[in-house]
Amino acid sequence: MRKNFKNKLLAASVLAMLGLLATGSNPQVNAKSYHKAVTKIAGSGTYAIYHHASKQGPSGKFTSTKYFKYSQIQSKQSISTSKGKFWKIIVNGRTVGWVSQDFFARNQISVAAKISLVQNPNFSFNPKDAINYVTDASGTAVNPSKVSVSTTSINSGTAGQTKVEYHYGTASASADVTVRADAKEGIASANKAPQKGPQAVPTWKGGSKSSSRNWNAAHHYTVETRANAFRSNGLTLRTKLFQPRFVSLGYHQAADSMGQVGAIPEGISIHGSNFTVALFNSSSSQKGHLVSYNLKQINKFKAQDLSNLKWSTFKKYSAHIKVSPYIKLGHGQAIGASAKYIYVIANNNTAKNSTASEEILQIRKSDMKINQVWSFRIWNGANGRYIHNATFVDDNTMYCLFHNGSNHLYEYWKVTRSGDTWTPVEVGATKTDFISNHSPVQGFTYDQKHQQFYIGFNDYIFKVAQNGTYRATHRLKVKREIEGMSVSGNKLYVEFAQRGELMAGKTK
Repeated sequence: MRKNFKNKLLAASVLAMLGLLATGSNPQVNAKSYHKAVTKIAGSGTYAIYHHASKQGPSGKFTSTKYFKYSQIQSKQSISTSKGKFWKIIVNGRTVGWVSQDFFARNQISVAAKISLVQNPNFSFNPKDAINYVTDASGTAVNPSKVSVSTTSINSGTAGQTKVEYHYGTASASADVTVRADAKEGIASANKAPQKGPQAVPTWKGGSKSSSRNWNAAHHYTVETRANAFRSNGLTLRTKLFQPRFVSLGYHQAADSMGQVGAIPEGISIHGSNFTVALFNSSSSQKGHLVSYNLKQINKFKAQDLSNLKWSTFKKYSAHIKVSPYIKLGHGQAIGASAKYIYVIANNNTAKNSTASEEILQIRKSDMKINQVWSFRIWNGANGRYIHNATFVDDNTMYCLFHNGSNHLYEYWKVTRSGDTWTPVEVGATKTDFISNHSPVQGFTYDQKHQQFYIGFNDYIFKVAQNGTYRATHRLKVKREIEGMSVSGNKLYVEFAQRGELMAGKTK
């Protein structure tokens, strides 16, 4: 008797671990489906979230999806009930509760409706670069590589229009691609007299050499509890926000590349209280997520540990943190923003100087989706200026940085949009390499008030006038890489790696 009783208990335990037992006594009636984490895409409706779900339906309503429409949503568990299918959702890495499958965007392809390309025979556009997301019948995100397109590549050498059709299962979408008519668009002259720059200084190459106090194995990557102040040559940077390591399930938990948000920050943009950072799950990825924070609504320390926040605080923060779909961002360090949009040059940071065009994504702040795609080029006659670093100061203006390594020269370009046309003009140049060991630029921004650029390498920041005149060097000596810079108003914002830390100081 005792042996049989133990065997029954063991069998029940095994079934429970496998997810075959729910709230009732019959495992076949109340079966839940357990699976690897999948990424779910929120739809436009608002639905209740419940503590429990069984074959009979959900129970224990306690909150609403209105707080989480622009969050990163994942799931490992679903159940078919008499009231439809329900999914247990994980929001920004935290398990929340059960929601109807009707909440998700099902059988949909979201794509930028308008794509405009500069005429350039050396560049072909991949229509899949314009995809925000693709979902199946359950609202689960599908890798865009599985989408069928009517045209797999569009060469931009000849002016004209192409309508691209996208299909996956019963989902479909279309986009209009235009190659602009002006064959000379983007051709300019690099004719500014170089200003004398500082002697190149040494720094390290290849990753941060230190970390914030607790971002290390010895401290188990725990949260930071003390703000920092870094000072150098009249510049003082103070902690504005410590960011979460992941805004999703973490390493080896997310199950697909679309699901993991973090842990590698690249470029940043600040516009007013809106802070946007590009996050990647590997240093070699060309795709990632943009995450936007409302700095007025989030404590500089609490956001680090979203999963353990008080529930009311988690809801509030989730309503003020927006995550884009998994989209092409290039290296993510050519970024900027206006009041309504985020702009990113989705470039290839491994590309050497090239005559290829580069793609600009216009992303709506309202829902973090690609609204429009342009391509542009900067050519000095027939010689290309492939841009790795840029900043956008409004909807029609960006500044680009180009390093002419063979001539030990940095060039500064202003590119202005009129309609769909992007026109480059060189505004300055500096005769220097700044850094002596070819370490790449890791932050670039423009200060409109003082008409000057900031250029970051590792923990160095150089300040240069718009015409290329050298103004100052700030060596911060923190041994952490700068991963982006932005100017908003009279503040310079700097993002440091390990842990992601946004800092701010006054421009002058």
